[in-house]
Amino acid sequence: MRRSWVTALAIASLLIGCGLATDRTQQDEQAIRKAEADFETARAAKGLEGWLSFFAEDATDIAAGDPIADKAAMRARLEKRWNNDLILKWRPVKIRVARGGDMAFSVGTWQLADKSKPTAGVMATGKYLTVWGKQQDGSWRVLADTGVEDPTPHK
Repeated sequence: MRRSWVTALAIASLLIGCGLATDRTQQDEQAIRKAEADFETARAAKGLEGWLSFFAEDATDIAAGDPIADKAAMRARLEKRWNNDLILKWRPVKIRVARGGDMAFSVGTWQLADKSKPTAGVMATGKYLTVWGKQQDGSWRVLADTGVEDPTPHK
């Protein structure tokens, strides 16, 4: 009888632990979804500084045609070509948190328009992959971000 109680207690502990892990994962997914929205808002309101504020200090810059670089090199690269007239909007369609709860990724779609040419509409669309890292304070920051542009439809 004692053995069955111990077994039942062990199984109950595992099930409760799985439930807690699922709750934590869902909370982390929601936190990343919020971070994605806040990231887009910061970029729209503060330009380059808003964009960079969501990258961890040890972030890796992955830009087409350039070497893999650190955040300082990313800043230098973006300062040369940043255009505050460009409107970048994105939407995550998938967020996954690692079992350890300290890393995650989001995958989604983006679109680019130019507010100085409002009649031009959307200039480009594409997909992105962002790797997120949980920071010491519990916030999520971008560790790496990359995207691809959709082919231009033939008319």
